[in-house]
Amino acid sequence: MIKKTVVLLLFLGLTNQLCSQEIQITYTANDKPLSQVFRDLERDYDVYFAFSPAQIKGKKASIQAANKDLTDFLAELLRPLKLVHELIEKKFISVKTPESVYLRAQVFDGETGETLPFATARLKDSYLGGVSDADGRFKLFIDEPLDATLEFSFLGYDPQDLDLNSYESGRELKITLQPEATTLQQVVIKEYVNSGIASDEKASSFKILPQEMEVLPGLSERDVLLSAQIIAGINSNDETASGLNIRGSSRDNTFIYWNDIPMYQSAHYFGNISSFIPASIGEVNIYKNYVPVKYGGSSAGLLSMESRMKLDSASEFEGSINMTHADVYAKLPFKGDYGGIMIAARRSYNDLFATPTFKAISDKLFEGTLTQDIQQNPDSKPFSYNSHINFSDLNLSWHYEPDTRNTWKFSFLRSGSVLDYSSTFDTDNIVQTHDISNLGMNLKWEHRISEDFATQLSTSFTNFSLDYRLFNERTEDDLEDDDILIRNNTLRNFEIRSTNDWKIDNRRFLRFGYQLNHYDVVNNTQQISLFEEDDEEALEAVGFVHALFGEYNWDITDRLELILGARLNQYGPLEDISLDHQVRLNYQLTDHLVFKSAYGQYNQFLSAVKESDFNFSNTIEQQWVLADDDDFIPLITNKQLSLGFLYNKNGWLVDLDLYRKVTDGLISLNLGFTHGEGGGFDAGSEELNGLDLTVLKRWSNFRVWSSYNFQDSEVYMPELTDIVFPSSLNTKHQLQVSSSYTSGAFEFSLGYTFKTGLPWTLETDPQLVTRIIELEEEEEEEETTETITFYESTYGPLNGQRLRNYHRVDASVWYKFGAKINRKWSGEIGLSLINLLNHSNVNNRTFEKIEIVEDAAPILESRDRILLGFTPNLSIRIRF
Repeated sequence: MIKKTVVLLLFLGLTNQLCSQEIQITYTANDKPLSQVFRDLERDYDVYFAFSPAQIKGKKASIQAANKDLTDFLAELLRPLKLVHELIEKKFISVKTPESVYLRAQVFDGETGETLPFATARLKDSYLGGVSDADGRFKLFIDEPLDATLEFSFLGYDPQDLDLNSYESGRELKITLQPEATTLQQVVIKEYVNSGIASDEKASSFKILPQEMEVLPGLSERDVLLSAQIIAGINSNDETASGLNIRGSSRDNTFIYWNDIPMYQSAHYFGNISSFIPASIGEVNIYKNYVPVKYGGSSAGLLSMESRMKLDSASEFEGSINMTHADVYAKLPFKGDYGGIMIAARRSYNDLFATPTFKAISDKLFEGTLTQDIQQNPDSKPFSYNSHINFSDLNLSWHYEPDTRNTWKFSFLRSGSVLDYSSTFDTDNIVQTHDISNLGMNLKWEHRISEDFATQLSTSFTNFSLDYRLFNERTEDDLEDDDILIRNNTLRNFEIRSTNDWKIDNRRFLRFGYQLNHYDVVNNTQQISLFEEDDEEALEAVGFVHALFGEYNWDITDRLELILGARLNQYGPLEDISLDHQVRLNYQLTDHLVFKSAYGQYNQFLSAVKESDFNFSNTIEQQWVLADDDDFIPLITNKQLSLGFLYNKNGWLVDLDLYRKVTDGLISLNLGFTHGEGGGFDAGSEELNGLDLTVLKRWSNFRVWSSYNFQDSEVYMPELTDIVFPSSLNTKHQLQVSSSYTSGAFEFSLGYTFKTGLPWTLETDPQLVTRIIELEEEEEEEETTETITFYESTYGPLNGQRLRNYHRVDASVWYKFGAKINRKWSGEIGLSLINLLNHSNVNNRTFEKIEIVEDAAPILESRDRILLGFTPNLSIRIRF
């Protein structure tokens, strides 16, 4: 097998003005390294060499020359080493093996004629290649070009192939790439952070392409939810994959779709590992400045994923294993001409074998709470525990195009996780089980009626189930003193969406349609307690949601763009009609500077209620609920205005967004407060002003970027306090500084994250208080009073304190091997080091009343939730 190696030119100097006269060389070398000879000649004779380091490695030269012509000198120098030279531009000299090719090319936009900086050239079916400079120029060595094909590509453009058998070494080529258009509504995609994290031309929406993505800090594989957090304004306060806080919002305010299937469980290990198999994902569309009108019910942002599928006759297989799970992927033709099928499956194995990565996650889940006693006595442990936890995923997609106008797609997804946990604390034996499953399917038909009109019909069903049980066994043989807590949460969503796309002309585009949802949400809670009365509660909300939506895109001029959108919702359970509306206006100020703006109002009728306290797995549970009453679970409404600028030129990218959000329908329980008269369901609103800033500089193989996010939050809950206070999710300042470097088959990345600490509320030791309460006698209908005494805490200003600042350094290395030449295998190895310096970061502080002596005043003990410590991970992926 012929091995083809492509190596970027190594420039040892800058090209000077051409010299017309012949250079005479006087030089002596005796068994000197060839690289040193080149450096001597560059220093003394103002010439410049380019070569493949692999071709001259270990070669030594001997020569003695006096006033010898440069051409003759080089021929005598290189002949014994079986090398030749080419004089490219008088003083610019390439040195190579006789059979290798020196290629020069420049890449252009086929429509505008502008150069495409940092385009990619790779040998077909290989990872070997290089990246152009800021002017779109390539200078490459191809060691053995026989039967080789070089592919030129740039994000958002159709690739172009070059047959190297017909290429004349040294000749400069002009490569033109045409922008790709995949739908009637053409959206031009530009590289943002790297070739796998892109944006539209205005950086109003973003796209992750996992299979094209380059290395990011802290990732050993292409986890799409963790990758999204590299974008300014998208972060996770609790370091989880699923806990996406878009611009200070709660995680349940951002909806996720996979192949148009609504997802209500997006991560395993209590949010730490994404539920989406990286090998099965083709692209992820991310919206933070606005939510597309075709998707309703999300108030903060949206992620829409599409599975990886290319319709051809080829079969592809992949297998991967890291330090928490293993997965397989296959793409196969389906019954000859009936399209293609993609199937991917994954399962964790840490219930059989515990790795350092799993140990770090387990420490966060089960040992990540520091009480005052542990902080004062670090060697003490409050309890011992055993846990068995596993998860599994199955993704399936069928894609069929019977003709050029019709496409059928069927998708199926199942994900589930199971936890069995037990611990011992003094005489108490605690057993906890936790079972989550999410099943979904979708059938979609796409029909292109004409070249300017297309329609799409999508039908989805999702079934989410959470079964949580906790048993506190005080006495082994006595069941009467046990504490039992059982929670069940099920959510069924049947969805039909009809979408129509009409390209009116080259400047105007209209999208309109109808969506129907039927929700069935059940919440059951059963609590049996030794010290309190037993309690059982069952809540069920069922209802239809109808929506009409439309979006009008108008390119008023070549530089001015206007988008108007509206969504009319009829929400059955509240018998309410609401209007979501949005306006986006973008203006191209110069060829490299864009002004962008967006305003929208978004209503959310499905949300999650969080627990008021941690369970024994050190996580806060959340249960899905439907808005059913303004005094209990209100409708969430978010009004958001965003203004910004995008600058992109010569490898520099600067993206700035200023925004203001006003959110109504918050409840105090979701902010961690239960001491109000509403028992955690006191309503409130939030005003938030923020800033997202991304600055990136790129060279051919090296990138440095920084993102900064500022948020000033004011929450108003009149039932709790008359004073505004910051949200419990408010990270006032967040700074990320990251870099990546590519060298041959290696990719390196290093990143640092700083955050200001989250707010918390000071609670004082309980004091004995006496109160008179009114009682109503049911039989005599007479009001009587009763005097009661109890211990009650007092609170400082709500969220008036902040935790210590957050610091984390992450690093990653990816290595690609094999070339997939002649349909052989290839693969990659990824190593990630999360929290490299093992800094102790705190995510939450709460207080717990501890009774020391019966009938005496309890003491108050603080509980700090600690995030991930040093966490290594190693991933290996093989492709066939």
